[in-house]
Order: sequence, then C-alpha cells, then structure tokens
Amino acid sequence: MTEIKQSTRPVSKIDLWIAVLVWLIAFSLYVRTLAPSLLWDDSAEFQTLSYTLGMTHSTGYMTYILIGKLFTLIPVGNIAYRVNLMSAFFGALAVAQIFLIVRVLGSQRTAAITASLLLGLTEGFWRRAVIAELYAPAASMIASIWLFILLWNRSGKWGYLFAAGMLGGLSVGIHSTIVMTAASVLIYMAISARTKSAWLGAAAGTLLGLALTTAAFLYVDANDPPSSIYNTVYRPSLSVYGLTASDFDTPFERLFAIFPASHFWTNYFTATPEIMRARLAEYVLFFPWWEVGLIAAGMAAVFFRSRWYDGLYPVVAFLLIWGLGVTVAFSSYQDFYAVSMVFVSVWLGLGAGTLLGGLDALVKWKPARNRMMRAVILSAASLTLILLPIWNARMDVRLAIEKGYTSFILRDHLYPILAPDSAIRNARIILKHVETNAILFSTWDKLYSFIYTAEITMGRTDVNFHEADPTDSRHLSESILAYINANIDMRPIYFTVLLDELNELYLVEQIEDSLYRIRRQ
Repeated sequence: MTEIKQSTRPVSKIDLWIAVLVWLIAFSLYVRTLAPSLLWDDSAEFQTLSYTLGMTHSTGYMTYILIGKLFTLIPVGNIAYRVNLMSAFFGALAVAQIFLIVRVLGSQRTAAITASLLLGLTEGFWRRAVIAELYAPAASMIASIWLFILLWNRSGKWGYLFAAGMLGGLSVGIHSTIVMTAASVLIYMAISARTKSAWLGAAAGTLLGLALTTAAFLYVDANDPPSSIYNTVYRPSLSVYGLTASDFDTPFERLFAIFPASHFWTNYFTATPEIMRARLAEYVLFFPWWEVGLIAAGMAAVFFRSRWYDGLYPVVAFLLIWGLGVTVAFSSYQDFYAVSMVFVSVWLGLGAGTLLGGLDALVKWKPARNRMMRAVILSAASLTLILLPIWNARMDVRLAIEKGYTSFILRDHLYPILAPDSAIRNARIILKHVETNAILFSTWDKLYSFIYTAEITMGRTDVNFHEADPTDSRHLSESILAYINANIDMRPIYFTVLLDELNELYLVEQIEDSLYRIRRQ
C-alpha cells in the first residue's frame, strides 16, 4: 500500500474555527466548575511541584511539571488554582481535537460536534478536567498525536509526523497511557508509510521529544527542592525500595528508581477474574443504549472506508489503555477509562456520521419532490444527535451554569465547595504547632497540602516534610528509623499519624487531634 497524498486541505478553515469555538465552550464549562484552590493527594503534589519544580512520584512527570510551571505564571487565583487551570485547558483542547479527528475521518460536522459533546460532558472525563491531574493533558496529547498522524496520511507532509513524534517523545514525561499508543503509530506507519521522509520525520521528532524530556528530567533532578519526591519520600525511605544512599546518588540511578519501566507491563491482569468481570459489566453500563449502538457502528464503519487501517489505530490504542483499566489491581482504574474516552468519542462520532449518511441515502431514494422532507429529516436527526449528549448530562450542565459545580463534585466531595481553602486552613492549624527546624511525617493524602501551605502560602522553608509510611504497612521502615534517630536529639520531630512502633520506641506526646511529637525514651 502506498502513501496517500492529496492536494486539498485535510481540515478546512471553517472546521478550525468551529474547533476553536468548541474549545472555548468546553473551557468555559470546565473553568466554571474548576476546583478553586488547594487539594489533597496527588493533586496537591502536582500543585506544589509545578511551582517548586521538584520531581513527582513515579514516573516523574517532568514534562507535566514544566508545563504546569508555565500555568503558575498566569496572574489569576492562587498557585493551586492555576495548576487546576492546566487540566481545564487541556481537557477542552481534547474536546476540540475530537471534532477535528472525526472531520478528518470523513464524518459530518454534526457528527463531529456530537463526538465532542460526548467526551466533554462524560462524567469520568469532566471530573478530571477540573482538578490538577495528569489525565486531561494525557487525553489531549493522545488526540494530538492521532490527529497529526491522520493529517500526514491525508496530506503526505512529513512535518505532521515530526510533530506527532515530538509530542510522543515529550509525553514520556506526562503519562504512560500516551506512550502506550506508540504501538498504534508503529502499526499504522508500517501499513501506510512507504517513503524515507516519513520515517525520518517521525524518528527525528521522537528523538527531539525524548531529548527534551531528558533535559527536563535533568533540570528538575538538579533543581531538587526540599519538596521534591526525592526528599519527601525516597531519601528517608530508601530501605523500602531496596536501595542504599549509593544507589540513589546519580541522576540516572534516581531516574530508574522512580521510573520502573521494567515493571510496567506486569500491571496487566493483576486484578482477580471476579474484579475484571465486574469492571466489564460496569463499563457497559456507563453508556446509554443509543451511545452503545453508535459506538459499535462507528467502530465497524471506519474499517470500510477508503483507508481501512484508520480503524486499526484506535482499536489497538483503546485495547491497551482500556485493557489496563479493566485488568489492573489498583483502585484508580477508572482514570484509564477517562483517557480511553478519546477513542470511544471518535467512534460515536463516526457512528453518528454513518447514521446521518444512511438517512440521507434513504431519503434521496425518494422522488425529487420530497427534497423538503429530506432537509427536515436530516435537520431533525442532526439536532437530535447534538441534543442527546446534552440531555444525558442536563443535571450537571444546569448545576454548572447556575451553581458552579456538578452532581458528581458534590456527591464524591471532589473538592470542598463551601470551604474552598479548607486544605490550607486545616494545614495551618497543624503547622502553627510546628516550630522552626522541625521534621514532620505525614500520610500521603495530606503531605503536599502541608508542604504547599508551609512553603507557598506561609513562606516557611524551615520544616522538612516526609511521608511516614510509603508502603501503607502501618510500620516504620529501617531507613526512617535511622533518619529519626540521627535527628531526634537536635530537631523536633512530629507525626500526623500514630504508627505502631512510635509508642514502643519513643515517648509520644499528643499536641493536636492529628499531631504527635516524639522524643527519645
């Protein structure tokens, strides 16, 4: 099969302007429901380290951190809000990119708008576009790479492959789900690319992206602020990871410590068969019957177009990402569903396009005097396809416009609606009891809320913060015990959680409901 070249533009100016409008609408919706301040868990980590430029938990996410730094420079809200804004920006960008992908694949604008609405209004995706997290940027990067691959195939311009490769290389520092779609790219190119310029363009872009990601890693690694995961988790807990100080003293030793690539594929099929069956049943119920029908139609229809391999790309990528979500043991499996919605939304758009094309063909079969009926039927079908996703999400859309939050934000306590700064306020209550030069051990869910509050809002850099129990075993590791014993006579040491050995090994004084000071016995 030879490379297909066309002289016409694969995307029209009208489509580009509609995509911009789609982005503006989605961005406005996400900003309206955006988390207003500091959060907890991983979100607080990203909010903090985007500002301080420190390394994050596995797998480092250095590209994300540097992009997050740019968002912290926007003069609106506090630092935490600005990093939340990054998710809204990229989430809306993914929604707009879905419109363009469906158009490049040959479906009508109505069908493309329906696809964008599905992605933008789906609860699993929407909720990840309003907090500081990786999944909205990951979805946008996946959509970008797919779009550039399609544009190359339609135009024959190797520059699109260069852009796709560069984004792929950069995405190593954003999220593993993007890297997983490399299999789709390679299969697609193996089938359709027959010129050296195509392969050289893709390779050059990928190498540049990887070089930039490596440079980002080296910069963040060298910056090494006290808030870096190196200092908050790894160095005090090296024994937990089977490491010694000499195993963690060069940049690339640290890279392989936080980037356990050799273990990635072992995450598949770690859940029990019962859990996997339950997740499969759960996933099907996420979609109403009409969406299931259109998605199935779109998956099939794309294989029967002029470029049958267009259908192979999303199938391979979807199965890799969604399949990990279904089969992985850890509890945050639905995050992978949110990213894989990029492919599901496009399938729905193609299914909607097939439905409209079938109606058009059916009405055209009628005599010419029924042209008016044809216009009425197609307009009604188009309007219905656009309104259905909005109708399904009508409660959340109404709440978003009227109240600035959604039912799932309220139901799942995604962020505190009535007390937006509660994470900062609660951290201050603890920190006011922690004197200068202290060491504070905390659980992961509150660790970076403390660090953000201390360093960014209070200007306190005199306290060292660490995760107390990286393995959730309720026990202190050997290296943490050694760290405590080396400092306990010189520095105040506090815990926000009462672990088993503390009362056995130290004198424990309760300062607050969730604050304990330890002293040598």
